[in-house]
Amino acid sequence: MIIKKTSLVTETKDNMRGGNGAPVITHVIGGEILGNKGRLYSKIVMQPGDSIGYHQHVGEQEIYYFLSGEGMVKDNEETIKIYPGDVMITPDHGYHSIENTGTEELVFMALILNADA
Repeated sequence: MIIKKTSLVTETKDNMRGGNGAPVITHVIGGEILGNKGRLYSKIVMQPGDSIGYHQHVGEQEIYYFLSGEGMVKDNEETIKIYPGDVMITPDHGYHSIENTGTEELVFMALILNADA
């Protein structure tokens, strides 16, 4: 199966999860392909100062793979600086947030899997 770039859906999420700015999400694969394994595989681009607010995942886990830029993440109660190549895993019932604290775009892939996947 090939999914052409021209068929991908991109959306802007103002103040995502109570955060600042307007992260841009390109939906690569959704639940229709992931089935009972998960619901989302997307590329997220955040401008300097953009953030995704602190939130919890219940019944699912989320994995971020950072491609470019830098930022700060809150992983439950720990705040950590992230760089390209880093991976963040938020398990079922975990909390997280992210902020682009750099001077360039922060780009990462996000995968949301069901907790039992």
